[in-house]
Amino acid sequence: MEDAKQIVKLVITGPVNAGKTTMVQNLSDSQVTATDVSATDHVSQLKSMTTVGLDFGILKIDETLELHLFGTPGQSRFNFMWNILSKGAIGAIFLVDSTSDDSLVEMTKMFEYFQKHVDLPVVVGATKQDLPGAKSIEELKSLLNLGDTMIIPVDARKKEESKILALTLLGNALVDAQEEDEEYEDEDYEDLF
Repeated sequence: MEDAKQIVKLVITGPVNAGKTTMVQNLSDSQVTATDVSATDHVSQLKSMTTVGLDFGILKIDETLELHLFGTPGQSRFNFMWNILSKGAIGAIFLVDSTSDDSLVEMTKMFEYFQKHVDLPVVVGATKQDLPGAKSIEELKSLLNLGDTMIIPVDARKKEESKILALTLLGNALVDAQEEDEEYEDEDYEDLF
């Protein structure tokens, strides 16, 4: 009998121009679905196209496991999509542009929003570490003040680096789920019967 295929949903989010679409495109083993349009507001100073709905791709880990990748828009005016795309996800990868102070400010706001409204296990990928002016991981930890959330350098253009980030999130989410199960098993329900 063949093993059933497991499908796991991951969200890739973060501020505008942090590399979300690039990561989904480079991780995906299938054709990517994207909803990019021409940028017309302040975003047009950063890039010509921007995501307004979602990016979707599939990363096949092996014959029994697929990661379904949902990239969110980075602009806060699309925050309703953050909630929609996060439903059923086991975790979120946050990307932040290590060279941009604006990205750090937006990342902090997005992270707070996610903690309040979505509450998923998270890892942070620090992109553009190879560019001049990039903040070190230690500087990012200090500036972002995200507690014990992992911040890992990643080049969203490189499949293997992005895959390591996705698998790290998957592992963290599984540990969190196991801890929740153990807490549930430890509770005393004698008084219910």
